[in-house]
Amino acid sequence: MTEHVNETPVQRIQRLLGEQVVVVWMARGTKAPKFRGWQKQTIEHMRDPRYVANLNSGHNLGVLVGAPSGGVCSIDIDDDAGVEPFLALNPQLRATLFTRGKRGGNVWVRIRGQYPGAAKLETREGKAWGEWRSTGNQTVIHGVHPEGMEYRAIQDAPAIELTFGEIVWPENVALPWKPRAEIPQGESADATLCRRFGEPFFMSESQDGESSRVSGINEAYWAGLYAAENIALFEPDERTFYRYHGDTGLFIAESADAIKQAVSARLLEVSREAEHLAGLERFRSDRTLNAITSQLRGIIEERRAFAERQSIVHIENGVVVFADDGIRLEPFSPKFRSRNRSPIAYDPKAVCSRFLNELVLSAVHPEDALLLQKMAGQCLLGVNITQRLTLLDGLAERGKTQYAIILQKLIGQENVTQLRTQHLGERFELFRFLRKTMLVGVDVDENFLSSKGAPVIKGLVGGDWFDAEMKGGTGCFPLQGRFNALITSNCRLRVRLQGDVGAWRRRLLIVRYEAPKPAKRIHDFADLLIREEGSGILNWALEGLGLLLADVNEIGDVKITERQRAIVDSLLSESDSLRVFLRERVNRADDEALTTAELVEHYAEFCPERGWDPLPITAIHRQLESLMLELFQVCRSNSVQRDGKSQKGFRGVAFKPHP
Repeated sequence: MTEHVNETPVQRIQRLLGEQVVVVWMARGTKAPKFRGWQKQTIEHMRDPRYVANLNSGHNLGVLVGAPSGGVCSIDIDDDAGVEPFLALNPQLRATLFTRGKRGGNVWVRIRGQYPGAAKLETREGKAWGEWRSTGNQTVIHGVHPEGMEYRAIQDAPAIELTFGEIVWPENVALPWKPRAEIPQGESADATLCRRFGEPFFMSESQDGESSRVSGINEAYWAGLYAAENIALFEPDERTFYRYHGDTGLFIAESADAIKQAVSARLLEVSREAEHLAGLERFRSDRTLNAITSQLRGIIEERRAFAERQSIVHIENGVVVFADDGIRLEPFSPKFRSRNRSPIAYDPKAVCSRFLNELVLSAVHPEDALLLQKMAGQCLLGVNITQRLTLLDGLAERGKTQYAIILQKLIGQENVTQLRTQHLGERFELFRFLRKTMLVGVDVDENFLSSKGAPVIKGLVGGDWFDAEMKGGTGCFPLQGRFNALITSNCRLRVRLQGDVGAWRRRLLIVRYEAPKPAKRIHDFADLLIREEGSGILNWALEGLGLLLADVNEIGDVKITERQRAIVDSLLSESDSLRVFLRERVNRADDEALTTAELVEHYAEFCPERGWDPLPITAIHRQLESLMLELFQVCRSNSVQRDGKSQKGFRGVAFKPHP
């Protein structure tokens, strides 16, 4: 290191960190000031010649980081092994002041704007990584390390200025800060907490009056401390804690027991900081920790915290934001309030030629390929803005299942759950959908949409509200049906219409697979495509989302063609084929009558003419009586005469003339 000629230690620190920096002294060879009130030193002390002369008289020197020094902070990295990976993520910091004692070192920065309070940093495995040093801390910058080596500058350059959000942290480091932890300039984090919640503990003097000990703790303070050191919230409707993880950008559900352990560890840490605080260790009983957790619920409660959905797609390496001027990739942030993300990384140059040529364009009509792209984009968005259910049907071994697997892997398997129509009317089924964005039914049978619970799907994709109940829980919580839904089947499904044809017509989108069977079957084709073209498939879906958002902005829905609309109408008509048959082939005729057998026989001839499969005979008999009453106001008779015998049938109706 080359110092300026005749430069004092304080002048050197001011050259590197600015004229507004506040410096404190400590005994040579130590790391902590011992004089009372060192935390309250201000820039006024730096203007006192006697104070500065004392600083320059051979002491170890530290900088009061954070608010006292105008936003000068340091990133303390514990080990040498952590330095280069951090600088690789932050190449701009290679040009800033970097000081070192025995190992690791401190990266010095001047933060523009707001920043979190001081925090110890650990890896996700619980190993110490370093510290974020800001208001309330001091960092040694000059003198002798307790183990004998000099504190020195590895990079002797002024600290650069940047915003806190520009700092990129290693993925394996758990980041404890949150917006509420940002410290107002001029006030320490501890002072803020004490002002809001009171002192952290209560002291009582010993019988000899010469010492004091901890006699109790303030549960509200420790709950507030957890809230200040973590980006966390409590969703009262779900009765669930969530904590923000900076390495993924996600709010992840946290059990009350995990929070109790974190608070317990924090109490133990503080108890070891000073001899007179050792008694804090005794206040870690389950009863006390439960009381702190109860206080925390009220402090960080946010009802409907995740209700507002933005036009963003959370992915492996950031957040893709859709705006009027296009899309941009932003870093993770708690402002996005995300619980779900795609595990695929964004690479704007990636393509997906095999996916398109071998699985999409070769299997479906070009109009349907565009529809698949738009709906894949909606699935990435995580909310069903079109209120549509996508059905892939047609011939077997054409790629429907492989496409469904790819879409689930693109969305993130943890964000998807099975759609089970036979259970949708059951008490606890809807709770399974909590924190999911997509419901999937793969290779379902023809009765999937005609089961008793099938009509619930309309609400699950259409924005209806439900009461979801947890097994073993108490009470219900509101759940809005904004789920994306995908169904694949090798047969044409029948829909349980219940007279609500219009609602199903508004909900259904059908992509029909009728292309020739591929010449060669590729084992685990979906896994192969995700592995080789995952980022390209992500780009394809993001482009589809852009097209879909344009559709919604123009007409409020996804654009579909007359051909696509006709396919939906045909399926709904086939689902109501007996009604269609009666309307088209039967008429009122007061002096006529038709037997049930004649109606069944003509219906069986009618369906193949339309390319439909007729209903089972039991279903025909179950529906026929109510439909005849509804359409022709006639009831079943047991005395319709045929060949001198009485048969079951209906009087007052006859077949229309049929060419």
